[in-house]
Amino acid sequence: MEMKKDNAVSPVIGVLLMLVVTIIIAAVVAAFTGGLTGETKKSPQIALSADYSQTGGLKIFHDGGDNVLTPSTKIFVGPTADFGSYEQLRWEVNTSKTTIMPANITWYDPTLAASKSARFFQAGDYAITSPDDVQPRLYGSSGTSDSSSGYYGFKNSKFVNFRFNLMIVDSEGRTIANTVVKIKP
Repeated sequence: MEMKKDNAVSPVIGVLLMLVVTIIIAAVVAAFTGGLTGETKKSPQIALSADYSQTGGLKIFHDGGDNVLTPSTKIFVGPTADFGSYEQLRWEVNTSKTTIMPANITWYDPTLAASKSARFFQAGDYAITSPDDVQPRLYGSSGTSDSSSGYYGFKNSKFVNFRFNLMIVDSEGRTIANTVVKIKP
């Protein structure tokens, strides 16, 4: 009697398996090099610091990093845990009353057509705004400052040495920079 041996897989199947593995590897490499992922816009990144005084206002320092196009960014503040359970709140700083120094230009002024042109906040610059334009706003239609709030008003004297969050955010809602600021008298 004659015995048949089936010791190995056919050489054709081996070649096909190697071809499939090669195609998969090529697809993965193409995806990582940008061929399949598309182009995404990178948000600028900066080093940021700030000072806040209840009498002098907010001073934001651009300590290094990318230039920030100001007409397409917003500045937000929000209480930290120092204020209790109000950490989830945040308010937009009035950037039409925020001045970039030393150039002495407004961060963003919606009433001027020139505001849509390029204005940059760059390394070495600082931006200033009054204490009233940093304050939390009331939830009503008046939009007046809530500086006397017993819960989170940054001008309230009982909150000296408390801290608040400061964030610069791009037009797509991505955080460019953030820092924690201590309230001074």
